[in-house]
Amino acid sequence: MFAYNLLVTFHGNQRGHSELEVRERMRDMGAHVEMLDTCEVEGVFLIRVGGDAKVLVAQLKRLCHEDPVGFQYTHHWVPIESWVGSRKETIREAAEEMGKGIGESETWMMHLHKRHFDEHYDDLIAYLTDPLNRGTVDLEDPDRILAVEILGMNTGLSLLTRHELLDVNKVRVESGHGKV
Repeated sequence: MFAYNLLVTFHGNQRGHSELEVRERMRDMGAHVEMLDTCEVEGVFLIRVGGDAKVLVAQLKRLCHEDPVGFQYTHHWVPIESWVGSRKETIREAAEEMGKGIGESETWMMHLHKRHFDEHYDDLIAYLTDPLNRGTVDLEDPDRILAVEILGMNTGLSLLTRHELLDVNKVRVESGHGKV
């Protein structure tokens, strides 16, 4: 499907500044941007980076803690392990398969963003998490995060640790800076 391994959200009116920020932060990490595209969903970059996107985002999260001012235009940095079509049943099957990586003693949560997808958020969360009978749900400080990013006809999924997902505003607040 898609060859992208990283999704970055930004304010739709700040595309140029946001792209520059992405490229500068990648350069700071010594990472190579192979592709950077927008999609039909406003405010989303689809990126192919060389190397492991999870490791890169963990490094970017540390950088954001140290220097939150370097993240003015981007919002979420989400590694993507696999892409599937956006049929509800297909997403559920992929989430269930990915959820097998959650250990019995681990805590977890689902990180769901849906765009251009006509399904009530709470109903969709219940539908996607119902078959995941592993670990314990923890919405505050989970060991694992099952990320589901629905972009119209395509959905990206990943099973991450809490260090492999960057929510810039959350880090800015934790470090004493205001939200962007």
